[in-house]
Amino acid sequence: MPVFKAYMKIAKKNVWMILMYLGIFIAITVMFQTFTEEQEADYAAQSVSVGVIDEDGQEAAKSLISYIERTNEVHLLEDNMEALQEDLFYRNVEYIVRIPQNFMDRCILGDEKLKVTTVPGTYSGSYVEQQISNFMNSARSYGAAGFTEREISSAMERRTAPEVNLTEVNGNAVRDLSYTFYYRYLPYLFLCVLCYVMGYLLMGSSRGSLPDRMKASAVPARRQSAEGLLASCVIAFLLWAVCILISLIFYSRDFLESGKAAWYLLNTFVLLMSSLALAYLVGSLVKSSDALSGIVNTLSLVMCFTCGVFVDMDLLSSTLRKAAQFLPVYWYETANEILSDYAVIAGSVRSQLLGAIGIQMVFAAAFVCITFAVAKKR
Repeated sequence: MPVFKAYMKIAKKNVWMILMYLGIFIAITVMFQTFTEEQEADYAAQSVSVGVIDEDGQEAAKSLISYIERTNEVHLLEDNMEALQEDLFYRNVEYIVRIPQNFMDRCILGDEKLKVTTVPGTYSGSYVEQQISNFMNSARSYGAAGFTEREISSAMERRTAPEVNLTEVNGNAVRDLSYTFYYRYLPYLFLCVLCYVMGYLLMGSSRGSLPDRMKASAVPARRQSAEGLLASCVIAFLLWAVCILISLIFYSRDFLESGKAAWYLLNTFVLLMSSLALAYLVGSLVKSSDALSGIVNTLSLVMCFTCGVFVDMDLLSSTLRKAAQFLPVYWYETANEILSDYAVIAGSVRSQLLGAIGIQMVFAAAFVCITFAVAKKR
């Protein structure tokens, strides 16, 4: 199989390029996954360093301090202007609240507002101010109902923070599973690696006198095409196998126990076929490595940004989503979202998933037909 061996030698020379894109892909996946996990953590209660100047010392003032201390780090400060300025400058505290004398009469039963100082340009001021506002509103309601200062303090002590429970939608908790990020960014890797490899393979087989020598060889043209196609399929299958192996290493237990591993493998394999067909079309059109780089970068980035790879589909405009339906990556991401949103694939969900996978196969067949048409035209 001389043609097959020649193609594999060309692919072997570009192994470092394949490894480079594998590294980029893994880095992007880890980066986006870490960023999303940090965003989810931002919704948890955060602790702020709060300085308190207590000039009252009565039950209501102590109740306010205890309320702030539930979610923040409270520092009792002296009324010293220079020391307070230094604490704010060095970020020992980010928010200072002054509780005046007769706090109950002046602020809870009266209309006087608390004097506060915060670090400019930070969210902590609004965060703590909202907590103090909640306390004051509740305390004023108790005061209007005739509660004494001690009764208000006791009532505020008994108030518990609200609990947030994640409900399940479509059988899944409302969060993204770790392996969904990995499979979400696979199109970028497939498009870049396959387009580059196929471009170099086809350019290498058409350089100099090699096409004339291949025509004059004893190997029939049909067998040459078959061996070239076999080499392309072997390279694509190896890339797919390596990607699946990486996912099994990183997410083995969660992925295999999800009950949807076979669907993910099928979806990625069909994406691989459409990417390979598109890569063969690109490789048959380019004549230089510079042109190949320009086409591959433009094609991969445009598809990834418009089809929901780098940008969530929910953030895309309706016009852009309609245009993206004419690209195979859009339907891969649609299938990927279905797998992410539903714990059980059955009924109408199964039909939607099969439809998205089937459209990818149609795109693969269309790319093959276009490639044959271009070859016949030449």
